[in-house]
Amino acid sequence: MKQLVLNGTDLHPGANFVEDKTSGLKTFLKYGNRKAVAGKLKNGDVVERHLCNGDIVLFNRQPSLHKLSIMCHKAKVHKHRTLQFNECVCTPYNADFDGDEMNLHLLQTEEAKAEASVLMGTKNNILTPRNGEPLIAAIQDFITGAYLLTQKD
Repeated sequence: MKQLVLNGTDLHPGANFVEDKTSGLKTFLKYGNRKAVAGKLKNGDVVERHLCNGDIVLFNRQPSLHKLSIMCHKAKVHKHRTLQFNECVCTPYNADFDGDEMNLHLLQTEEAKAEASVLMGTKNNILTPRNGEPLIAAIQDFITGAYLLTQKD
């Protein structure tokens, strides 16, 4: 955690804030002496760190009309400040890449992460509960592209 604090807000992986357990004082790491803050870290202090590879997140697109409108994924951080996902999971989100707005929710506790992975993970929700049809699968341009890539010229 000390290294995350030293990295600050601009270097990934870093941290944005540190909240002191005893005083409740919240320090913004963009300004001030990060070395001093890192040196004073103690058990119980809250470090608000950046999203890292492998973090469990919930991803959804509103309106959430059914339980599969919000699903659990493992984050992979890219340098572009965008949310990306595999095209095979477009159907549950009813996503069509025409300017869709998606939401990302970060889970705070280990219990919430475990529960989300089991109940809301993509691996456990491949079939629709309505009629058992495959919900997560290659569709549209994904299939056409795969076909064209495998054809001999």
